[in-house]
Amino acid sequence: MKRYFVQFTLFAQKILTILIFTTALCFPVLTQENERLFVFEDDGFWGFTDVVGKVVVKPKFDLVEEFSEGLARAYICTDDIRPGWGFINRTGSVVINPTFVNAADFSEGLAAVMDEQRKWGFIDQTGTYSISPQFSFFEADEKRFSEGLAAVKVNDKYGYIDKTGKFVIEPKFDDAEPFSEGLAEIKVGEKWGFINKNGGFVIKPQFGLTVGFAEGLARVNIGYVFGWNDEDPNYRKGKWGFVDRRGSVVIPARYDFATSFFDGMAVVRVGEKHGFIDRSGKLVIKMIFEDASPFFGGLAAVEIDDKWGYIDKAGRFVIPPQFEDAAAFKDGVASVAFDRFTEGRIDKSGKVLWKRVETRRVFSSKPCPR
Repeated sequence: MKRYFVQFTLFAQKILTILIFTTALCFPVLTQENERLFVFEDDGFWGFTDVVGKVVVKPKFDLVEEFSEGLARAYICTDDIRPGWGFINRTGSVVINPTFVNAADFSEGLAAVMDEQRKWGFIDQTGTYSISPQFSFFEADEKRFSEGLAAVKVNDKYGYIDKTGKFVIEPKFDDAEPFSEGLAEIKVGEKWGFINKNGGFVIKPQFGLTVGFAEGLARVNIGYVFGWNDEDPNYRKGKWGFVDRRGSVVIPARYDFATSFFDGMAVVRVGEKHGFIDRSGKLVIKMIFEDASPFFGGLAAVEIDDKWGYIDKAGRFVIPPQFEDAAAFKDGVASVAFDRFTEGRIDKSGKVLWKRVETRRVFSSKPCPR
């Protein structure tokens, strides 16, 4: 079954930009005031509601993304403002004007933004450049600051800068990802490995694909070979396993898919069935599900017989399968789809907190001025 929520696939974890699906389901966010807000769409415009559906920010923006560090990206397109990305606060006021061709979320006080010359720099929460536009990376969200450093691209090579814009690891890699648990994924040629904050190799490039460390283990693919599509004769899917910080394989690469570890467990798939393993690699919940998401807050969303429900860590259903789609719990609330056109929010008992039928699926009811 097609998922309408962001899933924890390799693509979803590598590319952190929020996907807006045609069902326009709501995604949870956390503001500086510790109040949950949810993105919603009405008549082609976007705003935010609280958990029970009360409108907090009126739907007046052409697109919005989740709040991060108190500000949310908004694409603003009006007759008197040139269309572009800016930032709003939790009242819906524009606090950074929409002067950017593209923008990423704030992370550690800075956000990557693209100027009209298609160069990327970093601004602070006043909209002032802390690091002037000079970089050419594409995946803005993935090149965010993490653990004090950000991966940036210069002359087709990636290195790492600090918050002053100074290179602390010179650009010499073919690709690079944010630091996680003190190590960062880097690519040399066609292989991925891990470096420390001095730029030294901790795990030499040897894997077809990698996903950064979480709970002390990193997800790696052995045997993957890039192909333009499944029909490409060079393409090889490979198998997924896990390595520790020394690069030792602690869970053999035997899975067709695996998520990173969350709450001590990871989703794994062999063939068409999903189950859960612990950090020793032991299968603790059998592979009986058509799809599954990782555990958050003690519950995991799983699909069986084309319906989604929630299980506990013993594999028992706490909320029976009944939804068209289901997202992870966060702060005790999860977004669900009752059917293709009906969205809602539930608590951990399965109680419906909010529900509505969506009748339109459009992005905007007016053209954007050029």
